[in-house]
Amino acid sequence: MEALTSRYPWVKRKTAYWVWLNTVARAIAGLCRLRVYGRENVPAEGPVLLVANHRSYLDPPLVAYAVKKRPVFFMAKSELFTTPVLSTLIKHWGNAFPVKRGRADLTALKTALEVLEKGELVCIFPEGQRAPAGRFVRPKWGAGMVALKARVPIVPCLIEGSEKLIGKEGLVTGWPKVTIRFGRPFTIDLEDSKENYQRAANLMMERIKELQNGDKSS
Repeated sequence: MEALTSRYPWVKRKTAYWVWLNTVARAIAGLCRLRVYGRENVPAEGPVLLVANHRSYLDPPLVAYAVKKRPVFFMAKSELFTTPVLSTLIKHWGNAFPVKRGRADLTALKTALEVLEKGELVCIFPEGQRAPAGRFVRPKWGAGMVALKARVPIVPCLIEGSEKLIGKEGLVTGWPKVTIRFGRPFTIDLEDSKENYQRAANLMMERIKELQNGDKSS
């Protein structure tokens, strides 16, 4: 734990996060007329790996506000940490740590495991990038590695409508309705091996896609 907080000291500071959640995230959720189903499926305590599809820059604050009951830690692309003001905001307010895209970032994956070991909730977007509107892209194996090494409950999360905000195609005028659905926690019974990491990532994406049926009791 000491090594983790020396690299990312904001992990142990929660006040700024709650301020951000109840101001910035709350405002975005209100403008989006956010609807949340299945919040009760997110455990109130203990380590949790939340896996969600990704279509907008605004997915993190929307997911955080949808969870609401506890802090959510996110991986964020390393480029966001190069701007002083933005870096401060996403670190100290948004509970984010950097991940380098385009290759397996073992440091980021290790950080995710350390945060989970601390008993926190970590949100990962297995696709590793924003997908086009209404579509999914093949998940990265790194998400599967975290799942198989952490061995914690996994909660699938489907985000619908956020691509109409700031999505793959850029900024879209207007504030559409956004819906977030949380599925029941599950685990993946596969051996922790490199051969199974992609299989695990695929299984997580399938659980996310299953929430498209709109079952409000999920």
